[in-house]
Amino acid sequence: MRGDQKSSRGERGREDVSSVLSGITRFLGDIVSEVASSLVVVVLTFLFATAVSAGMLWMYEWPLFLSPVGGFIVLGVMLLFWYDS
Repeated sequence: MRGDQKSSRGERGREDVSSVLSGITRFLGDIVSEVASSLVVVVLTFLFATAVSAGMLWMYEWPLFLSPVGGFIVLGVMLLFWYDS
């Protein structure tokens, strides 16, 4: 009888550990997916703003190495409004 009780406790303990580990995995997966989606938005915004500023610099015959400045300005304004609570 005691052997049956010990084996049921051991199985229940394994199930508890398994559910905790799956919960932790799900939690970390949610964090990683949110960070990745936010990072994609930031990178695409920066690339688009840099391309637009490069086009404007090319049109006015200014040096193209200044184009990332436009990307950083747009990115800074976007992040300012994004996290303004």
